[in-house]
Amino acid sequence: MVRKILTLSFLLVTAFGVATQAQTFPSKPVRLIVPWPAGGGADFVARTYGKELSELWKQPVLVENISGAGSSVGAERAARAAPDGYTLMVTINGTVTSNRFLYKSLPYDPDRSFAPISLMVQSGQLILASSTVQATNLKELVNEARRKPGSLAYASYGRGTQPHLLFELLKKREKVDLLHVPYKGLAPALTSLMSSEAQLTIVSPSSATAAMASGRTKPLAIGSLKRSPMLPNVPTAVEAGFPYLSSSIWFGIFAPAGTPAAVIEKVQRDLVQVSQEAEFSKSLSERGFEVVASTPAQFMKVIHDEIAQTAEMVEAANVKPE
Repeated sequence: MVRKILTLSFLLVTAFGVATQAQTFPSKPVRLIVPWPAGGGADFVARTYGKELSELWKQPVLVENISGAGSSVGAERAARAAPDGYTLMVTINGTVTSNRFLYKSLPYDPDRSFAPISLMVQSGQLILASSTVQATNLKELVNEARRKPGSLAYASYGRGTQPHLLFELLKKREKVDLLHVPYKGLAPALTSLMSSEAQLTIVSPSSATAAMASGRTKPLAIGSLKRSPMLPNVPTAVEAGFPYLSSSIWFGIFAPAGTPAAVIEKVQRDLVQVSQEAEFSKSLSERGFEVVASTPAQFMKVIHDEIAQTAEMVEAANVKPE
């Protein structure tokens, strides 16, 4: 009887402590680990949200860039952090979706190391062509590739990147022959299109602005669920009849596994509040980002669906883990 009373007392004290922690959270600075270099998309999103959350919480929200090994270095650091809500991670899809297919081993478990909190924003990816390509849409592109097998090259930013996986899936589904030319990053890939070394790539609208303004590239479709405000005349891949080419980079926020549910709910609720502010949403939209705050359950479904889609693309590209 005494043991039962002590156990019950312990459980009540623990539950009270978790509830109190959620009510007072945050009572000190919160750290956002971004497993990518400063200046990139994830860094911009983290700092934009961090500024608003800092004002809401009356506590500093500090962004820490820990890049390396395709986000694995920073993700490991976030996974090993105390599960109390004071260290969170802001990253893109690949950390929890494609990395599992690209690396033989990871210093974190993409399924068990983190608790998804919410999506933050997404950016539909453009299928961009050199102006030397005759096609003006995806159907014309497939027909052109069939007429001239092996004559169209697509630029990627390396093995396993989105252009590599999506164009290999296009080759498999449409039975066309495209040449893969990998470059060491986005900038040289775009340069290759502008100089007609390569004819195709996939890139975010904001990153393609200068290349399109030059007149030496043109968008064929965008992979988002709806048209981009930046490019309202560019059809989505779904509208063009190629739903499997829907592609977007999403940015989401995670907590270390074991973080109390009440704390996760608090962060998610406040994130939604911030995202609903009109000026905040507009500032991100102007940079090509669509605000897409979600519940943890909705976020988990997005992740699971993308893992299945990525598995097919990896198989089509014959990518082996290294």
